[in-house]
Amino acid sequence: MVGRVPSPTTGLRLTLRFRRVVGAVWLGALAVYLPIQAVVWLATRATRDNLPAGRLPLGDDLLILVELLRPVAPVLAVAVLGALLALWTWSVMWHAGVVRWRSVAGPAPVRAAEVLAHGLFWWWRYARLAVTFAVGTALLLAAVWLPLRLAIRAADAAGDGGRAIILLRIDVVMGLIVLGVGWAAFLRGAWLLGEPGRSSAVVAWLRGLGGTLRRPLRSASTLIVWTMPGVALLALPLLSNAWLDELRTAGFGGVLFLLATFGAAFCWVGLFLSFAPRER
Repeated sequence: MVGRVPSPTTGLRLTLRFRRVVGAVWLGALAVYLPIQAVVWLATRATRDNLPAGRLPLGDDLLILVELLRPVAPVLAVAVLGALLALWTWSVMWHAGVVRWRSVAGPAPVRAAEVLAHGLFWWWRYARLAVTFAVGTALLLAAVWLPLRLAIRAADAAGDGGRAIILLRIDVVMGLIVLGVGWAAFLRGAWLLGEPGRSSAVVAWLRGLGGTLRRPLRSASTLIVWTMPGVALLALPLLSNAWLDELRTAGFGGVLFLLATFGAAFCWVGLFLSFAPRER
């Protein structure tokens, strides 16, 4: 395989080819989410049935939900932590499987079971890459944030509130940039780690970091093209307006949730495949 310039169009083409993997990623994410939803639903069902009809004042619904979940907070916390661990495990597996399957299968038809089998075999290598990404990005954030936080404290001590606010905004923007750079380095490093003779997750991530810094605009545009619609789709079922409320009242809330999460899974896979090297 050659070429490591990220391309959203290449990602879209490959995602359509890997549509069965998209379905598997979507079903796996649902399997992680549904137990948490079941805990929330069971804990709040009796009270929700007694709430007055119609929409509650803004913010009241969230306060009611928090109060209802307070008695089951320990169980819910365990469920959330378990779900995050399961989602991380699942994500590592399908990333590893896609890279390995594409490197050995060539133009063969994509079979989700074979992809996941490769991912299971290569899971530990890509788990190390995920940990490297987390540690490396945390170090980059510390290197960027520490001077800014010191400058913010100095501005506060000097009574310069305007300068402190500007530095806080820079702090947020720089944090987002560093997270994007670290994530792009992971996406590049995942494909590098699948090359023959490579086994060091640290070297793969560092080389991915170098490639990202050499082509920052291309990496940033690819991240934006896929992450913005993905995040918007995840937020869609949570939004409240007349059209969405009417769909929920008509009983289509579940369908809206399933379609939105499937679209988010498509974007998730599409982003990863956008960093795939071109075949010879």
